[in-house]
Amino acid sequence: MPATLKRQRSNSVYEESNLSSFVDSCVNFVPNVTFHTTTEGKHMAKVLTSNSAPQPHTILLLGTRQQLKSKGLSQLFPYHKPELDQLIDEIDEASFRSDGYRCGNNHELRITLGVIAGAFSRHNCPLRPDSITNIVEEAVAYAKKVKGVTAASGALDIYCCEAENVLCVAAAVARGANQSFSAKNGYAEKSYWNRGIPVRVVFAPDTRKQSLSEASDTFACGKREYLDAAALSIQLCQRLVDSPCNLLDTTTFTEIAAGHIAKLKNKLKRNVSIDIISGEDLREKGYGGIYGVGKAAEYPPHLVTLSYEPNAAGGSGINPQEKLAFVGKGIVYDTGGLSIKPTTGMCGMKHDMGGAAAVFCGFIGLAMIGVPHRISSILCLADNAVGPRSQRNDDIVRMRSGKTVEINNTDAEGRLVLGDGVYHASALLPYTPDVIVDMATLTGAQGIATGRYHAALYASSEEIENRVLQAGRRCGDLCFPVVFCPEFQCPEFRSSVADSRNSVLNRSNAQVSCAGYFVGSHIDSKYKGDWAHVDLAAPATRGDATGFGVTLLLQTFAASLFGTA
Repeated sequence: MPATLKRQRSNSVYEESNLSSFVDSCVNFVPNVTFHTTTEGKHMAKVLTSNSAPQPHTILLLGTRQQLKSKGLSQLFPYHKPELDQLIDEIDEASFRSDGYRCGNNHELRITLGVIAGAFSRHNCPLRPDSITNIVEEAVAYAKKVKGVTAASGALDIYCCEAENVLCVAAAVARGANQSFSAKNGYAEKSYWNRGIPVRVVFAPDTRKQSLSEASDTFACGKREYLDAAALSIQLCQRLVDSPCNLLDTTTFTEIAAGHIAKLKNKLKRNVSIDIISGEDLREKGYGGIYGVGKAAEYPPHLVTLSYEPNAAGGSGINPQEKLAFVGKGIVYDTGGLSIKPTTGMCGMKHDMGGAAAVFCGFIGLAMIGVPHRISSILCLADNAVGPRSQRNDDIVRMRSGKTVEINNTDAEGRLVLGDGVYHASALLPYTPDVIVDMATLTGAQGIATGRYHAALYASSEEIENRVLQAGRRCGDLCFPVVFCPEFQCPEFRSSVADSRNSVLNRSNAQVSCAGYFVGSHIDSKYKGDWAHVDLAAPATRGDATGFGVTLLLQTFAASLFGTA
């Protein structure tokens, strides 16, 4: 680990051991979901139903009502009993049924059913990944309670009916199968390394297109490694977003990022690098937005740029190569600053780095896959703390773009760090991106405008708006466009003493769009590429973190590799 990343903490051996265990568990994170070919799936079923494997185990047959009766699933899992069709007819849609049936000679084997919702509207994903995630969560909870189940012996196999988009289904399963962050079990260090129960996933072939034998050793996406990368990225994002700030501060987040860069470089031989600007260096280099927000905290603000270039051999499936930049809001904790939040509004603000987690983990997934794009992922990390050095209302901040901002609400801090981030992306990278995507848990108004399940999409062109919108509907990370009309949004930030204020004059005038406008106003004026702003404040969590945003980046920029274009 570079010396510049060493935490400056107390000399407490206990505290350092706790933090080191957490950081190491994130750097060496392994998902609890694995994916298996149809040949492997048939063998797994044969072993589990034999006399030689009398171990507690749960199998989930997952699909729509029609799919559960399909030839593909019966070929893949040939241990149906006649009463199965009756059970399928009895179960409600979008529900899990644990009182399935027993089969074979293993009386400890439980066959359960999950019927995916079939109805969908034009603004939803046809595969209903929301329903899949809910069913998998119930199945995992059930499997964990089966007497005698241990992580070593295994617990849950999921036989999925044919899916048009395997990335969508794999992501939904990964999201529902993960325990996410936990510090239970007495010793926090043990829980940091707890992967949860193993979940093995098998996809049935689409018998309309291929027979079981033709699909026996392949995935629809071509490579198992792609689905593994997606599962790791989504579950790591969930873990990071759910981690508290006393573990995931700006410095430990940077350490975790550096650790993953080292793994990508040394193990996968990817052409990656990391650049870090932190603390007073941000001030000296003119990043007044990030510096001002984070200067009062115990651990300094960081601007972390992760870079990836395709290897000389390149990838396959996407042509021409694109130049991309991702920017993420990484407020590791948001007290609101001196415009302090009430207690009820502050609990849960550990989630306010969901945008940075999404672009970081999306970057990891794309780099693991080896996409033929050039990518930079810029993490804008700060702790919006209260202290003697806190930024004040009425302060005037000079942003990296050169524009000045009058602070009239220290709790509108995310747009300040993102403003510096998008300028960095548009003007200070070694290349000019074709597309800039920023992601942020930016406004409470997003949930009112587009709801709990759809992120708000504020896009500079119809082309990039449609591209991200359609990708979201394909993969399940749903988005919906908000008004892009800078000429109406600009006046909301009028200031008599600076180029703008940081919070709107009229809180009833399209706040989500206005916040997006403020971020985009700091993009370099010479930049002519596309820009999309994704406000994922509501869909980033559903009680716990959802990993929202990761699959959206994978589908938008690697659809051809996943076979989901």
